[in-house]
Amino acid sequence: MAVKIPSTEIQNIQQIETVVAGPEEANRLFIIDGQFDSELHVKGLDDHNSVTKKEIFTVLVGPVLTSKQFVSANAIASVAKTFMSKVAAASGVNGGWRILTADADWDDESGQVELRIEAEVESVSKGLTLQIDGFAFHVTILAAVPA
Repeated sequence: MAVKIPSTEIQNIQQIETVVAGPEEANRLFIIDGQFDSELHVKGLDDHNSVTKKEIFTVLVGPVLTSKQFVSANAIASVAKTFMSKVAAASGVNGGWRILTADADWDDESGQVELRIEAEVESVSKGLTLQIDGFAFHVTILAAVPA
């Protein structure tokens, strides 16, 4: 089940709305940037087996639109805040952070666009803790709204 981030927890949100001429009936383009905090972490148990944790984070962005007004949306995401801790006696440092997918689509319950980010952290070293503490995102929404 996805971790739902309240829209009120988006930090440094910036939104631009511009008039466009298509495609189809589209006449507005919304560009939304921001970031939010998250909690995704793992701790390596030994040097021979990796420990991986995946999570999906969702957040609603942009204006409320009807299904007829919504044309399309896309998204990109990046890791904005990370943390690494290594126990002094641990050997080697092997692990990583990954964005697996970033997607945006219209949510019929809220009428807003839902941003979905699937991320993963992996530790392959004993005593190595890796975590993602935040994501940055960029969402574009194409819409057909009354003039």
